[in-house]
Amino acid sequence: MREKAEAVQVKCPKCGRTAIIYLPKEEIPRCPDCGVRMVLCELLDEGKSY
Repeated sequence: MREKAEAVQVKCPKCGRTAIIYLPKEEIPRCPDCGVRMVLCELLDEGKSY
């Protein structure tokens, strides 16, 4: 497992709202609109190349 906090994007499976959190510092939140637990969408630890 990685030592430092990693930025990840989480998404609500119901309404599609997204948020960026840092693991393992924060736990995966519930959607403020729906109350449903958000799911991991994307790891944001690498740059994107287009």
